[in-house]
Amino acid sequence: MKHLLLGLLMLTPWANAYDMVVTEEQIQTTLNQRLPFARQSQFMTLTIERADIDLQGQGNRVGMVNDFILTTTVGLQSRGTITAEGDVRFDDAEDSFYIDNPQVIDVDIEGIPPMYRNSVIKLAQQTLAPAISGQPVYTLTDDGEQKLAKMLLKEMTISEDEVVLVFSPF
Repeated sequence: MKHLLLGLLMLTPWANAYDMVVTEEQIQTTLNQRLPFARQSQFMTLTIERADIDLQGQGNRVGMVNDFILTTTVGLQSRGTITAEGDVRFDDAEDSFYIDNPQVIDVDIEGIPPMYRNSVIKLAQQTLAPAISGQPVYTLTDDGEQKLAKMLLKEMTISEDEVVLVFSPF
């Protein structure tokens, strides 16, 4: 009985839940390392240069504002921003965060006539989706407590500026 009690006391630190925080800034830094990303259509090329991430907290959603350059085939250039949203997902097998289903909500661009706005939105969607979908925006490291914790994810909660992962052995 004494050995059983001693064994349980030794396991107590491992029986407690372990919280890990991944900040909005960490996710944003990793995403920006993959940029710029460009896509060409028949009359223009859209290049995403930078992304600002906004963790929304409700429903595990993320907002993004992406700076871009639009270059026409005749050499005219305009700058603008793409506003988009997506779903945040944590993949246990790869220990990574993903942004799924990125959808362009709005495009703000200078100097482009309104009749081309829908074409720019369509090109923005075609550029953003492959730049983000299916590629991790943050991966947990393999050192120390994170290595143990990665195997035991129980819950993911997104607040306005961080993702909290709750790990537990049970």
